[in-house]
Amino acid sequence: MRLPWSGTPEEVRFKGQKILSKGERTYCCGFTFTVAMKVATDRGLLREASVESVRKLQKDWYGTTKESRETQCVFALKKLGIGKAVKAEEAQPGDFVQFWRKKSGHSVIFLEWVVKDGKQVGLKYRSSQPKTNGIGDNVEYFSDSQIKGASIDRSRCHLCRLHNK
Repeated sequence: MRLPWSGTPEEVRFKGQKILSKGERTYCCGFTFTVAMKVATDRGLLREASVESVRKLQKDWYGTTKESRETQCVFALKKLGIGKAVKAEEAQPGDFVQFWRKKSGHSVIFLEWVVKDGKQVGLKYRSSQPKTNGIGDNVEYFSDSQIKGASIDRSRCHLCRLHNK
């Protein structure tokens, strides 16, 4: 599904060029991409990047290319060489996550695992979603957790982290 707005909470610029206009409202990919751009810029990860490569990063982040459709942020960071995939057991607050439910996906910033009886049953994250009426924290559960309403497919939960440089 292609939305008619960028989903970003503010204009995203790089090397004097507008990458995305401020969105009329936010949505998950726009919010997480904005955060990733700020952090990557602050860490100096984009010094050698071209405007065109950042435009490609944005398209991959939003999953608009065939290659990026499943893992989105993971594919985008690895392709540009500014981040890496991380395993669930290595997740840290601030990592980016692309997860999938039965009927939809979500791009989020990892805050912490929700643990029950010593097992990861869900995750707490920050993103933009209808439940928080825009940007806010939320908790969702893995479909194999036996928790009512749980819908995240654990096998389609992809995590990544920007390099520190």
